[in-house]
Amino acid sequence: MSVLDEWTGWRAPGGVYLDTESPDPTEDVVRRAVSDARDIDDFDMRHLRYFLTVVRAGTVSAAAQQLRISQPSLSQQIRRLEKRVGAPLFIRSSRGVELTAGGRAFLREIQGIPSQLRSAIAAAAPAPQDWPVGVCGGVPADVLIKVQNGLSESRLYGGHDLGMRLRMRSVGAADQDELLRHGELAFGIVRLPILTPHLVSAVVWDEPLGVVMAREHPLAAAPELTWSDLARQRLLWYEEGCAPGFADTVPAQLARLGWNSVLHPVDQDQHALFLHALQTTSDLVALRPRRAVERESHLVWRSLPTSRPPRERLAVTAVGDSRAARVLQQVSRELGWAFFVD
Repeated sequence: MSVLDEWTGWRAPGGVYLDTESPDPTEDVVRRAVSDARDIDDFDMRHLRYFLTVVRAGTVSAAAQQLRISQPSLSQQIRRLEKRVGAPLFIRSSRGVELTAGGRAFLREIQGIPSQLRSAIAAAAPAPQDWPVGVCGGVPADVLIKVQNGLSESRLYGGHDLGMRLRMRSVGAADQDELLRHGELAFGIVRLPILTPHLVSAVVWDEPLGVVMAREHPLAAAPELTWSDLARQRLLWYEEGCAPGFADTVPAQLARLGWNSVLHPVDQDQHALFLHALQTTSDLVALRPRRAVERESHLVWRSLPTSRPPRERLAVTAVGDSRAARVLQQVSRELGWAFFVD
């Protein structure tokens, strides 16, 4: 009797399998998986990683740099993958590579495999696991500590400690979606709203926005601001593609309140650039929650002239139906975080 037979409760007298009670659908799933696995014995996860990296990088040379292998070697591995698939996956040109119709179909079917494999390993392994977390720019240290403590100290599956070790790194909001789907991130920390439908999120920070300016700014001495004061100011804001949902909705809210702000884009992931822009431009202000800048001695915070200012909501995200999503949902229940399925 095989392990599979023993697990599913089948018997094999004389080599004939009988179900003594009722058919177990799990047995059929496993048998199909065994058959499918036999057909792809010569596939290598490395080739899938190479393929996904080329898709994300847009050129073989850029992908080779990210993978730290030579470009000819990467090209050879991609050709080997195309030969095994039996169809070309990329259209190559002087501008880079584009997916063929077959390549798009291949990407659609395999992009979840790394995440699924990571989840399977994490589910089976008793040892503590590293969980990579992408952090968008401008997230206060207090929020990172809150997320660290909340996720790493949670208990799941009958009260057993998950043993989670979070490995946080800076990743722009625009890049997190793809990295989450490809399994390179378990969680992301972003500003809401998010525009992708397949993520779940838990709100860990919800604060009203106010006006931030350099201490030397002409308006810094005013105890209160008016819309007329702000009409003459440019708004230091997010570059195109950064925090797309948040970056689009807040200026629209301000316009409805009476401030049609002229935007001054800057890389919000670089705090030094944020400070430098405010300190060197006399008609420039920014928006931040008070708690995010109260320890910055070079900055002054003033409330917006409204009783219903736009808010900054930071959330932990994960791919729906992943183990990370189940962990996030459990943690949200334990800590009272607002949990959303988009």
